[in-house]
This record gives sequence, structure tokens and C-alpha cells, in this order.
Amino acid sequence: MQIRVMTYNILNGAEGRENEVLRVVRAANPDVVVFQEVYTLAFLKNLAHELQMGYFFLGDGNRKRRVGFISRYPVRSWRSIHAFPIARNFIEARIEYRPNETFHLIGVHPIATLSVLFEVWRWLEMGSILQHYRQYADEPCLILGDFNAIAPRDRMLLEPMPAWLKWTIRLQGNRAYHFSIGRLLAAGFTDCYRRLHADDGFTLPPPRPNSRLDYCFVNDKMKASLSNCRVVLEPSAVEKASDHYPVLAEFDL
Repeated sequence: MQIRVMTYNILNGAEGRENEVLRVVRAANPDVVVFQEVYTLAFLKNLAHELQMGYFFLGDGNRKRRVGFISRYPVRSWRSIHAFPIARNFIEARIEYRPNETFHLIGVHPIATLSVLFEVWRWLEMGSILQHYRQYADEPCLILGDFNAIAPRDRMLLEPMPAWLKWTIRLQGNRAYHFSIGRLLAAGFTDCYRRLHADDGFTLPPPRPNSRLDYCFVNDKMKASLSNCRVVLEPSAVEKASDHYPVLAEFDL
């Protein structure tokens, strides 16, 4: 059976853009969606109601922008984790896609900014996430979200970037550091999009993206079932719904 999992940074709680986000998600027709920058339970509850899915969100911690998710399949367990060095929160869930058959999902949104100091912080965050992952490393698992980081060997287009970000990167020798995603790859995870595509796969900002910050990674137990991964560029509402394009991965389980 085919399972479709999507990650989507909805920008500041999708405030004033709720209908556009709904149109994008409905058109993509995912079974599970991990959202970054959720502000309120009401947003997730209303969206899930429209899509006839379950919703999972905790507004705890000291950050307004939170990670939450919705699922068409039963969620057998889940929790939201927010403890140092995690800047916001990450979620982990066990999702039952067939009776007595499950996969693990981890949704993340590490601290932003491409400076080397924040990349060190993201490296620490990734270590914490991987520590939680080890308890079910022998089961199918995917880690997805807005990683706020550039993958090794990925390029960026500097000229369209805001001046402050452009100068941040130039002061680092025109490079972004890759400690956090490198740590995930070293732990045996596979970049779903890069496994299937050689093009840039830029995810932000619409309509002329310049970099890739949104990813889906899978462990070896999940990798064999990967059938597709794409940046969601339709419907036209995706241009107004957020400053990120979603990423959708498909699995034959």
C-alpha cells in the first residue's frame, strides 16, 4: 500500500492564509503532514476537520512557533519534546498504517539562520533527536521538517537572498556549513529527494526559490519502500500559502 507523508512550514501560523494552506494540502492528498510554525491548536483542529484527519499538537514550551501534525492513520503513541538543546520542539509518533504494522515519524524544526554558530546549535539538536531515535532504530523511521540547514553538496543562489543573509554567508567564505545534516547522514539516514533527483529541489521562497531547507530522511528499514519524493509546486495557492514549498514523500509499504 502507498503511504504519502508531507512536511510543510506554514509561516507564522498561516495567519490570514488558512484557506490557501488547506487547498495545498488537499491537492497533495497526503496521509500524514508535519507542520512547522503552528501557532494554535485551533488552526490544526480546523484543518484536520476539513480533511477528515486526526490532529496532534501541544502548545508547550517557550516558543510560539511549534511543530504539530495531522494523520489519516491511527497514531498509537506520540509526544512533543522540548528540552535543551532543542530550540523549539520536535515530535515523534508511532503510526499504524495497517493492523499491527507501524512506522515511526519524527518531525523537526531546528533553530534558524545559516551562520556557523547556529549550525553548531543545530548539530547539538540533531544529536538529541538521534538519541531519541535510537530506541527504535531497528524499525522503519523517517525524520522530516524544515531543517534550516543546507545539505552537503547542495548549492544556494546568493543573489536573490536578503542582504543580511547574503552577508552572513559571504563572511563565511561564501559557504554554508553542513554539520547538522552531515550528522544525520553519518547516522545512516538517506535524503529521499537526493536519492531520486539530481536537480536542486529548492524549497524556498516561492515563486523563485534559492535554496533547499525542507527534507525527508529515512533509515535503512524505510529506504527500500521509498517510491517518490517531490517538491509540491501546485496548485497555484502554494505561491501565497507560505514562504516554503512543501515536500512530499511516497512509500510502498
